[in-house]
Amino acid sequence: MASPPPQSSPSIYEQLRPLFYPKSVAVVGVSQDAWKPGTTMLRALQRFGFQGALYPISNRGGELMGLQVFPSIAALPEAVDLAFLFVPAPALPSVVRECREKGVRTVVAFTGGFAETGTEAGRALEAELLAEFDGTFRMVGPNCLGLYCPSGGVTQHPGEGYPRKSGEVSFIAQSGGISEDFARATPNFGFYSSKVISYGNASDVNECDLLEYMGADPETKIITMYIEGPRNGRKFARLLKAVGADKPIIIWKGGLTPQGALAAGSHTGSLAGSLEVWVALLRQVGAVPVGSLEEVLDTAAAFHFLGGHRDLRVGYVCAGGGNSVAAADSAYRTGLVLPRLSSETSGKIAALLPPVGATSTNPVDVLAPMPAPSALKGVLEAMAESGEVDLIIVDRVVLSSELRKLMNYSDQSPEPDEPWLSDIPIDVKKRFGLPVMVVLRENLDPNGNVMVEAERLRLRRYYQENEVAVYPTPDRAFRALGHVVAHNRRGSQSGEAS
Repeated sequence: MASPPPQSSPSIYEQLRPLFYPKSVAVVGVSQDAWKPGTTMLRALQRFGFQGALYPISNRGGELMGLQVFPSIAALPEAVDLAFLFVPAPALPSVVRECREKGVRTVVAFTGGFAETGTEAGRALEAELLAEFDGTFRMVGPNCLGLYCPSGGVTQHPGEGYPRKSGEVSFIAQSGGISEDFARATPNFGFYSSKVISYGNASDVNECDLLEYMGADPETKIITMYIEGPRNGRKFARLLKAVGADKPIIIWKGGLTPQGALAAGSHTGSLAGSLEVWVALLRQVGAVPVGSLEEVLDTAAAFHFLGGHRDLRVGYVCAGGGNSVAAADSAYRTGLVLPRLSSETSGKIAALLPPVGATSTNPVDVLAPMPAPSALKGVLEAMAESGEVDLIIVDRVVLSSELRKLMNYSDQSPEPDEPWLSDIPIDVKKRFGLPVMVVLRENLDPNGNVMVEAERLRLRRYYQENEVAVYPTPDRAFRALGHVVAHNRRGSQSGEAS
């Protein structure tokens, strides 16, 4: 009798899906002490709204938060999809063995004290941990902060206050703290997370596995990463190129300076690599290199709002000649163009502005931060209908009647502020089908009036909800836009070449 054909192993997507969409979760290491990490994790899952079965585990048994506490993984009534492990480092290998024997599908090990310590004892303990793997389950960590997936009802430690709304951007991070900062910040940049995961030492699940998963994940449209050192550089490069053909990948690489490399080694035990090698790799595979968390968020927001935009010509409207010069410099540095407007378009704009001090070419200087709403509307319309620019950035213009009052600008306006002042960028975007970006600068009030800041934040959220990207400085706006344009133009050129 012929032997049956060998069974193919599950895909990475099937292996890792229980991490993000578990039907049952065990939390190992809970305590009656409300501030112990295992207990705060259990509380976070309850308050975040996890809908599946929750099993707290402690050798003391009893009851906690209305749930029966089980003495061990072995004592559970089922093999759970996901186990969160909060146990001391020396005990972790035996607890992972217990998970394997029970048939747990995925494990997240939060504990530190392994190879990242740089000691022989730490490396030996991590080797002991790895000996427990037989290919039947997957582990994230150790030395990580876990994962956040609002559509799956799970949150990382201790993220009970994270947004419940799910979005299209996923973040893969070797750092727990940076993953937390990302998850908390996204709504302020106008988008929401699909998935955020901190993977720590990458003893088992690593950046290649997670990148492959996000590439197959239908909820992830934009991939962002913080990485200190890939475990398999060649495989990582191949995946960047393959996944990046369908989805933009934004990467912040830590440890590219001598001091950063030293810190990366003590943080996650990573080999950081050199700046030159890393930049060359990203250029080859078409990923977007960035240098900070703010740039990750700025660039993700630009991809979210601008999608496939790949045109270079930018119209820039601001108040102040020096700002115009700075904008021209920023545009040049990011590969964008501020085209000089035709005499016809420039003439239309000049007729709307003060005869002295203003500039009607591109950049357009409206002279004062509080131009008449009708004039501002006319300037943007003339620029949008000209066909001479592909996108408009509005900077250093007070776009709220309430802000003008709070900043004592209302008595300087040549006509009463109209209630539709804030809607001008939105209306131009909708009417002409032209992307519009707004720069809402911080520190607007020299007296520190908190009402000014509150109105600025309200206006920012209002624009973002109406698909207008908002940035705190023109330099950040140009840089993010430059990343999108360069990425999309590379993609179109490679497509044409093939």
